[in-house]
Amino acid sequence: MPVSSESGSHKLFEVCIAFLKVLESHTTVNGAMDKSSGKNEKTAASLDEAMLLSGFGIYNVLHMLMSGVILMGMIMQSLALGYILPAAQCDLELTLQQQGWISAIPFLAIILTSYFWGWLADTQGRRPVMLFSMLISAILSAFASFAPEVVSFGILVFFSAVFMAGSSAVAYTYLGEFNNLRHRDKMVAFGSSFVGIGTVILPCVSWLILPLDFAYDIPFLGIAYRPWRLLVVACAIPFAVGTVMLMFAPESPKYLFAIGHHEVALDVVKKMYARNSKQPAESFPIKSLIVDNQTTKTTTSRGATAVWQSMKEQTIPLFKPPLLPWTALTCFVQFGIFATTNGFYVWFPSILNSLANHGDGEETRICDVLDANKNLANNGTMLCDDTIHTSTFERSIYIGLVFSSMYIIVGFLVDYVGKKVIIVVILFVTGCCGIGAHLAYNQQLAVVLFAIFQMSGACIGLMNAVAVELFPTKYRAMAICLSMMMGRVGSMVGSNLIGLFLDVNCGAGFYMFGSIIIVNSLFCLTLPRKKEVSPEKKVIIESTQNETHEPV
Repeated sequence: MPVSSESGSHKLFEVCIAFLKVLESHTTVNGAMDKSSGKNEKTAASLDEAMLLSGFGIYNVLHMLMSGVILMGMIMQSLALGYILPAAQCDLELTLQQQGWISAIPFLAIILTSYFWGWLADTQGRRPVMLFSMLISAILSAFASFAPEVVSFGILVFFSAVFMAGSSAVAYTYLGEFNNLRHRDKMVAFGSSFVGIGTVILPCVSWLILPLDFAYDIPFLGIAYRPWRLLVVACAIPFAVGTVMLMFAPESPKYLFAIGHHEVALDVVKKMYARNSKQPAESFPIKSLIVDNQTTKTTTSRGATAVWQSMKEQTIPLFKPPLLPWTALTCFVQFGIFATTNGFYVWFPSILNSLANHGDGEETRICDVLDANKNLANNGTMLCDDTIHTSTFERSIYIGLVFSSMYIIVGFLVDYVGKKVIIVVILFVTGCCGIGAHLAYNQQLAVVLFAIFQMSGACIGLMNAVAVELFPTKYRAMAICLSMMMGRVGSMVGSNLIGLFLDVNCGAGFYMFGSIIIVNSLFCLTLPRKKEVSPEKKVIIESTQNETHEPV
């Protein structure tokens, strides 16, 4: 028995040793396999997760600057007529009524064509639409500077504005789609600040060019090339610069992904990562993108029927739940903001000229000054005068500086406060200041309140940032173009209504448009809250074994 017991224990010990050796061998093999798998197996993530991993740095800043130059060119061409027409009224023999209609031409062109450009950007791509439209717009603006009379000038301005519309709204979409969720709001706000910068550069450039005294005769056109014609060309320079910069930029990765070009979209994200991190693109951890079931390819059909069908597919979902309330809200808010900011800006030089001629320091309301000047004009004969008072440029620059500063401040605050709070507060405060600008008897205070009233335009970019989040990629450019189109309708309606109110009842214009901005702020209370994106968010890496590389 003792021998048998010792033998059994020995055998049991040998079995345990063998089992441990097998377990150790199995663990070692699995560890080697895991390490090998970790090195060789492809990893996948969604596009938003890949965008987060691409980081934030010099690429995003340079892209924002490029988009900002494009937006600056858009605002300068839209508002330049406020300075050009008073200086061109003698050469083109313009009446006040003709000045009003020509000032509305850019807005009319954008209204008529924004829908088409939105569809084109959603079906053909953001980059080619912007390249083509900016180049043609700049060329037509150069031609407009040689127009011998008002009809040819109006036609060339109209077609230049038609192509300007191609980049005006698409630029916001293009800017937003190159930034991840964590930085998108901030970068769209900073890019939009170039709209405010444009309102500073425009009076600066006008101040440099319009006082010049030259007239070069061009006999075969029957014109004298005077400073206002040079100003027309100068306002198109940002578009020319933006076209050159855009030639070196890629297509939006979100658009590429939406049409099924997943590898190309990933290559764009890798380039962003390489530039931001200063690491080789091959070191980017994401090797492929996860494709969801909603990704679709654009149609290759041709003909008018296919185009009409495609436009219907891009538009009808925007006017059905769940997108209908957001479409209505963004269109209504943009209408009110554009009607107020652009509507008043068209008449801004005239208002400031009237205040400058009246003199500072007198306890008089803005509307009292305008009414007094109107009575003087009706009672006497006036010669053609195409000069603009120096203080008009100065005050325009000051207001533009405040305007652009507001954009920059919003850019810093938006990540901490959120778009909704900023939009509601700015619109409510600026609306109240608009009403107060009419009630103030001190001219300096009235100008300050009037300047703050114009700050409501700082919410245009934020509303576009809201639209980037509210609408899917497939309908995003169309949605923004529709909202911007309604904004241009507001610009045209506002400029004509304000001109009517300044002639009939000046105070009613301030009350009406101040109230519209306040109502807009109340409607914006229905916007969704800020989406939180944690800096410590972990990207889920999944195997590509079961990935579907083509849209289902």
